[in-house]
Amino acid sequence: MSCAAMQEQNPIVEARSVLASARRILVLTGAGISAESGVPTFRGEGGYWRNKSYQELASPVTFKRDPRLVWDWYLMRRQTVNDCRPNAAHVALAKWTEIARWTRDVQLVTQNVDGLHESAGHPDVIRLHGSLWRNQCTRCGKEREEKSLNYGQLPVSPCCGALERPAIVWFGEAMPTKPMAMAYLTCLACDAVLVVGTSGIVMPAAEFVINAKKRGAIIIDVNPDDDAVPAHIKLRGQAATLVPAILA
Repeated sequence: MSCAAMQEQNPIVEARSVLASARRILVLTGAGISAESGVPTFRGEGGYWRNKSYQELASPVTFKRDPRLVWDWYLMRRQTVNDCRPNAAHVALAKWTEIARWTRDVQLVTQNVDGLHESAGHPDVIRLHGSLWRNQCTRCGKEREEKSLNYGQLPVSPCCGALERPAIVWFGEAMPTKPMAMAYLTCLACDAVLVVGTSGIVMPAAEFVINAKKRGAIIIDVNPDDDAVPAHIKLRGQAATLVPAILA
């Protein structure tokens, strides 16, 4: 179907039709879906904490200089997210994926670190930027699940007895090899991409959408605001309303 024909139809109906006929689907989510659950984005206005920008705090340089400062910021973030709950978009994606995967390949890739997809019961989430709920040994790199909201003493790893850091990709660090490879293979093989709550400008996630479109995938974009996602079908509004409607 041509792009012009798509635009003439109800975008929710068209998006539903595309996903129903696709055999391989990539779902890509960003900060926007979690913002609707109350998770701060730390971008733009309000992106400072103790007079430090989020770029400064999410930095191996700052962690080396002041690990307590960085850990306090991440513990604050854990406390904030701990009070948040998956919204209707998280829940709808989890339920739909569980059912859809009996007949097709569906893979969710997220830029978020908050764990709300997992809390909603979503299976096999590919986390591009790590997890707020995991610690990483600074000596050997081994990770472990960690739910603590406060640290009297900075955490040390049970494997090496070394200082732990948040298991999150910081500015200036390489992306994790395995999640990147899985996401890249998915984007090359998919028939459709459902993008929810991302601007379309942050790499490498934006590149996955571009590559999928070049190979013929239909791109569906859900966002309350205009963005740079090169979508065939654009739905403007809240994910908690639109995603359940698309997946109904």
